[in-house]
Amino acid sequence: MAGNILFIIYISGALLGLVAAKVLKMTAFKGVDEPFVMEMPKYRLPSVKLIWHTVLTKTMMYLKKAGTYIAAASMLVWFLSNYPHNPILQESYATKISMETTEDKKRVLQYELDEALLEASYLGRIGKFSEPLFTPLGFDWKMSVALQTGLAAKEVVVSTLGVLYSLGGEVDEESSSLMGAISKNISLASAIAFIVVIMIYLPCLAASVVFTREAGHIKYFFYLLAFTSIAAYVMAFMAYNIALFLT
Repeated sequence: MAGNILFIIYISGALLGLVAAKVLKMTAFKGVDEPFVMEMPKYRLPSVKLIWHTVLTKTMMYLKKAGTYIAAASMLVWFLSNYPHNPILQESYATKISMETTEDKKRVLQYELDEALLEASYLGRIGKFSEPLFTPLGFDWKMSVALQTGLAAKEVVVSTLGVLYSLGGEVDEESSSLMGAISKNISLASAIAFIVVIMIYLPCLAASVVFTREAGHIKYFFYLLAFTSIAAYVMAFMAYNIALFLT
């Protein structure tokens, strides 16, 4: 079913984009359309010098526009997920790990330590604090934390779930252990709502920063945050209840 689900996600994203464009046209961008004229350049075989200059220019523009903000936001997410330190918990697990004789058992204990540390971190506390907000969508605090780390980059959601289910951060979408943990702890309706939220809510920090810089004012970031968050929550709530009704 993975291929079919991915196709549904792709088509749904395109349709939602069209609907969102229509809504914005009727609200935020009302008025007469400005004429748009694009002059197509002459197509020639590019030279190595031109390719190098274009790539270098675009790269420097990206680093100048987004690099500092992305780095700062990524460091913030890293700080929230790694602090405060819990030396008592670390020492306790270090003792347990040293007493084990097999690598498999040591690895399991290390995964449990990673889960406990993330749960006790500022990010874990935020996840537990915000859990009641996501309860109507069928989410627990682990799914809430995964959504928050997904703000840095949405692909981090998978590895975060791996840590939270004591499977390690190196798991990916093909890991059978993660599939088993998800099917055991997350219902079908909750999974559908989770996909809907990830598909709609605020894009990664890189995209958000570039959007804000291109829009020309920080207020547009908050517009984007509010619009995507409300839309994601409402659509996920509808998807969750429809899935519950059908299943």
